[in-house]
Amino acid sequence: MIFPLFKRNIGSGIKVFMILFAVICMYTTIIIYMYNPELSEMLSDYQKALPGMMSAVGMTGIASNLLEWIQIYLYGFIMTLFPMVFAIILGNKLVMNDINQGSMANLLSSPYSRFRIILTQVISAVLLMFLLLAAVTAVGIASSRIMFPEALDLSRYLQLNGSLFLLQLIILGIVFFAACLCSESRYYYSFGAGIPILFFLLQMLSNMGDKLENLKYATIFTLFPAKDIVQGIEGYWTSNAAMACIALALFAAGIFRFCRRDLSL
Repeated sequence: MIFPLFKRNIGSGIKVFMILFAVICMYTTIIIYMYNPELSEMLSDYQKALPGMMSAVGMTGIASNLLEWIQIYLYGFIMTLFPMVFAIILGNKLVMNDINQGSMANLLSSPYSRFRIILTQVISAVLLMFLLLAAVTAVGIASSRIMFPEALDLSRYLQLNGSLFLLQLIILGIVFFAACLCSESRYYYSFGAGIPILFFLLQMLSNMGDKLENLKYATIFTLFPAKDIVQGIEGYWTSNAAMACIALALFAAGIFRFCRRDLSL
């Protein structure tokens, strides 16, 4: 890893990090504050009145505890969408911008190898994503302890966020592979942003059920075992292992492509 480059990467991503952290924390604290078994029954009536819209964003089911409440109203939409946006921005900032603006030429002319350069970019992005989800997790734990002491199943909440991190690593892998593959921003956004967004839209459509349910087999978001974790169903580690393997394969493919590509800068 190249520490001066790593330091620059963290500085360039911190502004977006703080904005998204503030937005997600706002939603997290509001959702936890709203926790109420009686309100859950009222929201269940909304689900019946607006089944398509509520199902699309993953807000279905009746929560019997705080963890299920958080999973239903945060992890079907907010906690998957905003980190995904962060991943797309990171790919652009840490790889695509350097190629388009010519700063990659300075890096390649340095004594550092291409492998060390792209590995530093990958580590920077993974660390920033980890810090974002870890900070949000800490806010969720603190908010739950303050508002509803002893109501949150801490172990399963940590497992839920650990699995979410693996899902976001897949998205980061897609983003970095696209950035290492494409030579122009328009192609990067078509693939690096387009593919994760397409997966997200397919997940929303599959959530609506009926004939659209089979679309779940065409999206990576199906691998996220949120419901299994909160319900205590064994076997979700299989999904975690699959997500980890996919993420590693995508990062490896991106690094390989970057080291072999012809960069006319």
